[in-house]
Amino acid sequence: MAQGDLQVRGPQVSLPRRVAASATRFEIGEPLYSAATLSSGVASANTYVLAAADFVTNGTNYFGGIAIKRCLPLTTGTLIAQTVVTTNPIPYAGRIRGKAETSGNVDTDAEILALIGDVTRIDYDATGAADGGELYTVKDTAGQDTDLFQILEGDAAAGTLDLLVDPLAYRIDNDYIT
Repeated sequence: MAQGDLQVRGPQVSLPRRVAASATRFEIGEPLYSAATLSSGVASANTYVLAAADFVTNGTNYFGGIAIKRCLPLTTGTLIAQTVVTTNPIPYAGRIRGKAETSGNVDTDAEILALIGDVTRIDYDATGAADGGELYTVKDTAGQDTDLFQILEGDAAAGTLDLLVDPLAYRIDNDYIT
């Protein structure tokens, strides 16, 4: 893969996301999300953080997109409050591409075909990257009905899967739909 764990392909939009001072550092290709909730239409938070759990599940967290620039300051040190630009796939049109969590589960076209249409999550591993930092991969098994990424296709040679994003992934506290 190119720079970063995750890439957005196809129709997408760049959006500004606020990150609070002292948040966890993030790099290009890493996902941001929010755990904000709504009360009488008021959001409990208006900032995004580096995803530090498997995501996106309806009613639990919501997707802020994939960082297209590094956080500030660029070197080590405490983050300053900042606006970050993320790239966000257009629901059901753009794609997120990432390595499969277990490469042996997607090393044939038949295995990928068996996954197409399943819903899944992005997997978070706190220290799985080559540099000891966070690693984000695509879970290569069917998830729960409430997961908001759908497997569209994959590349057996590269060990990658492409995901479509459900529009609810972008909705704060989206548990109002049952």
